[in-house]
Amino acid sequence: MVWIYHERQQSALCGQHSLNNLLQRSQFDPVFLSEIAFALDQREMKVIEEASGKDSNDYRKRKAEGSGNVDASGNFSIEVLRSALQTHSLTLVSYMSEAVKTSSIDLTSRTGFILNRDHHWFTIRQINNNFWNLNSMLEKPETISHFKLAAEVEAYINAGYSVFCCLDSEGAHNGTLPDPAVEEWECERGVASYWWKEEDLLKGKSNNYENHAWRNVGSGMRLDGKTTTSSRSASGDGGQGTEDEQLQKALLASMGEQGGSMRSVEEMSEEEQMRLAIEQSMRSEEVSKEEEDVGDEPAESDPSAVKLQIRLPNGKRVIRRFLETSLVAKIYGYVKNEDGGSGTLELRAGFPPKSIAAMKTQTIGEAGLKGESLNGRWT
Repeated sequence: MVWIYHERQQSALCGQHSLNNLLQRSQFDPVFLSEIAFALDQREMKVIEEASGKDSNDYRKRKAEGSGNVDASGNFSIEVLRSALQTHSLTLVSYMSEAVKTSSIDLTSRTGFILNRDHHWFTIRQINNNFWNLNSMLEKPETISHFKLAAEVEAYINAGYSVFCCLDSEGAHNGTLPDPAVEEWECERGVASYWWKEEDLLKGKSNNYENHAWRNVGSGMRLDGKTTTSSRSASGDGGQGTEDEQLQKALLASMGEQGGSMRSVEEMSEEEQMRLAIEQSMRSEEVSKEEEDVGDEPAESDPSAVKLQIRLPNGKRVIRRFLETSLVAKIYGYVKNEDGGSGTLELRAGFPPKSIAAMKTQTIGEAGLKGESLNGRWT
């Protein structure tokens, strides 16, 4: 039995959907792709700076334009998609390029394509000897026969689409894509509601595989850090300051909410400063305890269990359940144990990606992290 993964449109994240549909798994998230976009922007700015200087019109103009590789709604550039696929030794080459035109590889022997027009990206991929249109705007995958593939591609080009072939990282040979899921347990590598049985699709059935326990994983993610289930945005301090300083900011904000206005430490009475110091000490101990005592993963049937997608510092991607009432600090403890790296662990979420260290004393539910994607790194 073959399963087909088909992510549906969320916000303007079609670039992410096209990559994941190509790889047939939930491989990339907005945070990871936005980090690639930021790195590309920095590289482009560095090239202009070295060529013209920071005071040049070219440099000022490029800086004023903002990111050329992602916008706030999640539209990613072709360079972001190419860079993401490089992590799988793949690249995208224009269908109209000489390399493709003069290639001996027949169109129907190619493994996959990504198409673009007016900021919309989508994938056509060969799965189990059938070609499938995996456009995230479609309700379900649609099959394309080998006989009609050339006509379909030509029609898209005539309609103004740019077509890119998936090749190996050298751009010379067909790209080797991950095998499709052939066992039901393999559906855990993506959101359950996006999986379809190939045989059902070929028979015209409209029921997809849906395990409700997985439905909330990664749902409603926006690049501004908000989700469809939460109005939370990532910490606004950009990850600046030590963890103790961020904890103090959180406590000050809490005291400000109780007292009607937020004040600095210097404006507090000795009694208030003492209370703040005691609370900070108690919270620090609580955070340390949560990090050290990660415990077992909650049962899938537990109504308080929520799933998080986490990219570990070593690059491994995991999906793990936590109790909604657990402190965010427990996530840090889990990542430290799972990754085994050294240094100071930083977990980031939202767009632009920002540290969630200031949320350590909040519960996962209070922090609005349910169903979020987190990226970890050692600093």
